[in-house]
Amino acid sequence: MREIIESLQRYGLPPKAARIYVALLESGEGTVIDIAKKAELKRTTVYNILPELVQDGLIQTTLKQKRRIFFIDDVRRLSFDAQERLKTIEHLTPQLLAIQNILPLKPRISFFEGVGGMKELYQDTLDSVSTGGTILSFTGLFDFYTMMPGEYYRWYVSERMKKKIMIRIIAPDSPTAQKWRQDAVKDLRQIKLIQSKSFRFKGDMEIYSNKVALISYPENFMGVIIESREIHEMQKAAFELIWDSIREN
Repeated sequence: MREIIESLQRYGLPPKAARIYVALLESGEGTVIDIAKKAELKRTTVYNILPELVQDGLIQTTLKQKRRIFFIDDVRRLSFDAQERLKTIEHLTPQLLAIQNILPLKPRISFFEGVGGMKELYQDTLDSVSTGGTILSFTGLFDFYTMMPGEYYRWYVSERMKKKIMIRIIAPDSPTAQKWRQDAVKDLRQIKLIQSKSFRFKGDMEIYSNKVALISYPENFMGVIIESREIHEMQKAAFELIWDSIREN
């Protein structure tokens, strides 16, 4: 039962509320005294917590023989409640972002390490760019698939396309880069290749939504996100200058 209680806490229930919920689930139904005994909590604690659980719809109550009885009608209400919370947050997020974008932002730097950190970093590009927006990228494509998990890369492209996010890439010429250019239209991608031997690197720079992300693949996926309007505009200007200067064959 400890694992269930801990899971309910991760869901959002306070520790004592989780113990009350599980105790009532095991009992089927019960009075405040019954629940307090089963949960090994003080009666006053149960008295204070039960109304909140009833108000949230997680626990129901009725009268039986003039006694107040509590019971759980359907444990799936936890799932319904979680879905409603998610919908509320999804609806609220654009408004919160709008408020955040109005406020003057100090530059912020976030560090990411390992495969988990790499996924978190790339997820930020999907979350930060609006539907129909654009990401600018310097991408080193030598041995790309030996460093980037193929399954994750395919998932990322699929999610980017769902949001109709275009990506414009400047990359050193390589067999992988040539393949990306062949699939450009299908993958919502524009890519320009540089033939110069001096323009060779293994890494990635993503320029998007007032942010610049720097990723080093060989360093066990070490990444940095710099959130700064000034740095973003500077790197964007450099990207556009190089983009316009590339004469494709």
